Amino acid sequence: MLLDQADIVVVGGGIVGVSTAYALNQRGFDVVLVEQRFMAFGASGRNSGGLWFQTARGGAELELLRRSTELYAGLEADLGRTYDFDRCGGVFFFETEQQREILTDYAEDRRRLGISAEFISVDQAREIAPGVPETALGAVYSADDAKVNTSKFVRALNQLSSRLGVRVYENTPVLSLVRNGDSITGVRTVRGNIMGGGVVWCAGPWAANLEAEGISLPLELLRVGLLTTQPIRSRLKAIARGPFGAQRNSVLETLPAFDPAVFDADKGLSGRLGYDDSVIQGADGNLLIGHTLDAAGSLNPHITLNASRMMIDTILQRHPEYGDLGVTGLWAGIVGCTPDRLPIIDNVEGLFVNTGHSNGAGTGPFSGQLMAQLVAGEEPAMPLENFSSDRPGLSAGRSNDRTPPYGLSRI
Repeated sequence: MLLDQADIVVVGGGIVGVSTAYALNQRGFDVVLVEQRFMAFGASGRNSGGLWFQTARGGAELELLRRSTELYAGLEADLGRTYDFDRCGGVFFFETEQQREILTDYAEDRRRLGISAEFISVDQAREIAPGVPETALGAVYSADDAKVNTSKFVRALNQLSSRLGVRVYENTPVLSLVRNGDSITGVRTVRGNIMGGGVVWCAGPWAANLEAEGISLPLELLRVGLLTTQPIRSRLKAIARGPFGAQRNSVLETLPAFDPAVFDADKGLSGRLGYDDSVIQGADGNLLIGHTLDAAGSLNPHITLNASRMMIDTILQRHPEYGDLGVTGLWAGIVGCTPDRLPIIDNVEGLFVNTGHSNGAGTGPFSGQLMAQLVAGEEPAMPLENFSSDRPGLSAGRSNDRTPPYGLSRI
């Protein structure tokens, strides 16, 4: 049964999918977007929305973040201030003199890349950012850091795209690709076939299931946990991160003086969990605490007890006064990460692929523009070899032995 047909079919209703659908529509393509559940169902609706310039690696990662942030700002003209975008600045606080010494090199490295980075006192940090404890000695502050509510952004951009003619099918899981010889001409869904001149896969970690279609992508599935609370009375604009988990920060790892023992975050869970150690206050005053990171091994988004305990123990250790706050959300999202942490934006064996975003809030919006430029045959705004499926940085992650955890686009 034919459900619909268009020039391009976009699979995935998160920040990457809706950004891609919008960019294609702006170039005159007739676009259908299909989503297995509802818009922003996955990690796009389950993240803190931090746009961390001060921890971005130079090169393609930083440029993609810059261009996506410019898009957030520019789209306010069409979407209004509906998605809480705020160039609020961010602090990276430290609790020991050894950490201060390493962060001195870190701040200098950031400034060499044109990123704002300056030391501020702990009193200054506590005045502008949540989660900074009295035990902190100071912080590195970057005026470039920002935040956004990605769930609201996805809904707002989806509404605009729909008004412009993009047809959206929610609660419509994709079962398989439709092929005509060597060409991919559509998708088979639970409601019927959606045919098109091309298919763009933007379904994040569900790209791991393309193995069943003979398309192998080097993705590691990570479960990213987050805790949200009731609003607090203080309004603290800046986003904050601390030293726990800093040994997993690739910018710090490249510094000659870096010593992972100086940033000890075991918390009794060594080897099982990673931790991003961030606290962000949402526009409604609620705190978003996290992120925990654990190897999912499947598309199961349910947060673990260990992850929940890590977030609760960490925030209560620093702020016992938060113990009476109600918990309004405790959940996780699945992220598909590549070995070099850059997304894949490419045509892979006839399928356009826009996936592998380890930080979709920071890379998703402009990746949609790059994918639309690739589909339209335009000169790309950034070198697409940085995001190709056969770039050297991905070779270590390729495997032909992985078995997809579920059928296509199902949970």
